[in-house]
This record gives sequence, C-alpha cells and structure tokens, in this order.
Amino acid sequence: MGRLQNYLNELASDYGAGITFVDVDETLFSTFAKILVLKDGKVIKELNNQEFNTYELEDGESFNFQQFKSAKLFRKTSIPIPATIKRIKRMLQNIDIRKSKIVFLTARADFDDKHTFLQTFRDHGIEIDKIYVERAGNIKTGTTANKKKSIIMKYLSTGLYRRIRLMDDDMANVKTFVKMEKEIPQATIDKVKQYHNIPEDEKFPVISFYGLLVLPSGKLKEIV
Repeated sequence: MGRLQNYLNELASDYGAGITFVDVDETLFSTFAKILVLKDGKVIKELNNQEFNTYELEDGESFNFQQFKSAKLFRKTSIPIPATIKRIKRMLQNIDIRKSKIVFLTARADFDDKHTFLQTFRDHGIEIDKIYVERAGNIKTGTTANKKKSIIMKYLSTGLYRRIRLMDDDMANVKTFVKMEKEIPQATIDKVKQYHNIPEDEKFPVISFYGLLVLPSGKLKEIV
C-alpha cells in the first residue's frame, strides 16, 4: 500500500496529523435537489450541484435555494456512494490515534432542520458526531471554489495539520485547492514547524496537499 493510501486510511505514523475535507453532494451522496434560477418571478432554469458551482447570474436573475435547504428532501432522496462512505468509515476507525480530523465541506448553506440533516449520515453508519460540517454557502460572495478555499485556510492557520486533503467531485474546486499549496503564508508554515517540532533535516515537506477528484463510481483520481 502506497503512502497516499496509508494517509487516506490514517495508518501513516511518520508524518503527523492530517485534515481531510470531503464534499457532500455527488461525493458522499448522489443528491437531487435543484437550485432554481428566477427572473421576473418565474423559474427559468433548474441547476444541479455541479451546474451551480459554475453558473453566473445574468442581469435580473436570482437564485432560489428552497430545495437545497430542505433537510427532509436531503434525507429522503440522497443515495449513498458506497466507495466514499466505506472510505470515511475506515478513516474514522484510526483518526483519534493520529489526532487527525475530517470536515464535511459542502457548497450548501444551513439546512432548515439540522437534526434531520445529520440523521442522514447516521442512517448510513457515519459517526457524524466525530465530524464537523462546514457550509460554504453561508459565505455570501465569491465562487464555490474560493468559498471553500477560505474555510480550508482557516483550518490550516491553526498549524495543527501537515497532511491536507480535499475529496470533491468538482474539478474547479480541486484545482483551486491544489494551487493553495504555493499560497500558504510563511507564518502558517512556521506554526506547523513549531507545533510538530519539525527538525531542519526533515525529509518530508512541512505541509503536503492531496487534491482528490471523486469520480462517479466513488473512486479517487489524484490531481496535481
């Protein structure tokens, strides 16, 4: 088993804690909520999750997120992607030992019923109480990729993590993430060095990024 697979399974013992950001729609679950595009009070388009990530409103248009906020619809219609669900469960078995962390990073904003939303994960055997859900849709401006970037940077600034991973079905999100490796502030790098007591002759990079595109089958493709 290669180093990346060891990290994904939280089996690596020579490199310190990692943090894994995992998208929800079309990464953990196939979902069917639509974002409506309105103009003059009428629905002119219905967008799925991937279409929304790149859609730019034209003059007079606005989004309606009613379906996207419905926890009942999410729980009732979401279909688990087995490969990803299995991978998350495996990581959770070892994550406490490594002091690592999993964050579900969705493009959605707050749901209308937090408890129903979280129960969806429990329905499929995911220990959601060990995982924090970040909702990039609560950030009002910017592309989905840049909203997710700002959330990821917040976690990196703590200096706690040396392995940074993103699992996402949207290539734009993954490519933005991969570019972040060259944008880490020196202050953050110094904080990681101090927290992990990294010697000057350390053979591994101080921080390593792994951008992982989730294919429809749930398999991962590393993007560099």
